[in-house]
Amino acid sequence: MMRRRGVTILVKVVVTAAVLGVLLTRLDPGEVAGLLAGVRLAPFLMAVGLLAASHAAVALAWRRMLQAAGVGVPVEHAVRLYFVGLFLNNFFLGSLGGDSYRVWGVHRVTAAGRRALAGTILERLAGVVTLLLLGAVAVLAYGPSLPSGYRLTLALMTGGGAAVGLLLMLAPGLFARLAMPLVKGSRGRLRERILGVTEALHQAGRPAVVAAVLLVVLAAQGVRIWTHWWCARALGIEVDPGTLFVAVPLIAVAAGLPISVGGLGVREGSGVLLLTPLGMARSEAVAMEFLAWVVGVITSLFGGLAFLTGRDPAPAQADLTGITDEGRET
Repeated sequence: MMRRRGVTILVKVVVTAAVLGVLLTRLDPGEVAGLLAGVRLAPFLMAVGLLAASHAAVALAWRRMLQAAGVGVPVEHAVRLYFVGLFLNNFFLGSLGGDSYRVWGVHRVTAAGRRALAGTILERLAGVVTLLLLGAVAVLAYGPSLPSGYRLTLALMTGGGAAVGLLLMLAPGLFARLAMPLVKGSRGRLRERILGVTEALHQAGRPAVVAAVLLVVLAAQGVRIWTHWWCARALGIEVDPGTLFVAVPLIAVAAGLPISVGGLGVREGSGVLLLTPLGMARSEAVAMEFLAWVVGVITSLFGGLAFLTGRDPAPAQADLTGITDEGRET
């Protein structure tokens, strides 16, 4: 297990270094450094504040999804776990370490690990679905001004991705169908766990709950895209907000893939690929996306502080309002 984890970390470091190396050979590092050296404080702080607020909103949406799965935690505990997860994802090289910590943190006070995992999966899916949905709408709105081949590619990726993600949220039985072949021949305990998570996904994935969570996350993701506009302003870059709504959703999805260190390199490379066809210079795309990464890192420091100073509630303090004993795991 430790050896596999070490290989995973090494691969991420290599991918990050390779992508950054390629980028440095195709642009002028001096131009990027010059843009970053002139960062204006007021718009930069606005980006940090907006991103922190959007994270808090998604933390509440995550808590609502946990409740729908049959497990509840106090509001302050959910927000704390969410921000600590952000911190761990940014500062530790393990795959999805922050999400694992969130699930473990909920399990500690509720003994409902499978339901916590189900709620976290659905919250993650909600984030991807709403990002891609915003991108699809932006592609439709700005379609005539986009290069034809580029427009078709973006429409297929954003619209198709959003549809697949929504289907998984509303039809969680697909998870079991996808997962079962992977554990064929395994001991019954593993199959039992997968079925338990699938059951919790089915319980939480009710259309009314999904719709309410999607609305909250949709607003939060819109705010996150606007943080890129404030990053551009901080760098003195003029950019149409519609351009960012077209490109940033796919940049964010690519950066969220567990193939690099905190998305570093992949984020900037995706920015070059998706923003330069829309008229942004390579150095501007790299500088803006790098500053957006810095904003994310700074925002996650709230989670680092909570990790060092906060304490988990005792099991007796867990918020179990409206949750029956049958809804909890033993």
